[in-house]
Amino acid sequence: MDTKVDLLSMTIEELENMMAEMGQQKFRAKQIFQWVNKGIKDIDEMTNLSKELREQLREKAYINRFEIIKKFVSRIDGTIKYLFRLKDGNIIESVLMKYMHGFSACISSQVGCKMGCKFCASTGAGFVRNLTPGRCLTRF
Repeated sequence: MDTKVDLLSMTIEELENMMAEMGQQKFRAKQIFQWVNKGIKDIDEMTNLSKELREQLREKAYINRFEIIKKFVSRIDGTIKYLFRLKDGNIIESVLMKYMHGFSACISSQVGCKMGCKFCASTGAGFVRNLTPGRCLTRF
């Protein structure tokens, strides 16, 4: 069983607790949080952390970015639909809609859906699970 945690889903407070458990200073949590939110894909990219700390962190955590498997762009209105593959193989979708005033994003908070809307691909397999806040926020 994988007991590692996804850094994308951790709050500053959770990172501070992790650092305390690892015998590290509290400010390291903020450094890690900043790196993760800059979009890095690997713990080794956290260049202001020592090699030893990065190794310790890799033993307890990972960074799980989505894999974009398809991108559809509407020729009619510029709407962009993304299909993402999760670590467990499930697929979720997000839509970026272009309007005169800017963009609007449709971001799934679940894998699958119970609603059964005929126009939506997410309902095909039914509801699987909720996504963590970190999973919801890392798409665009």
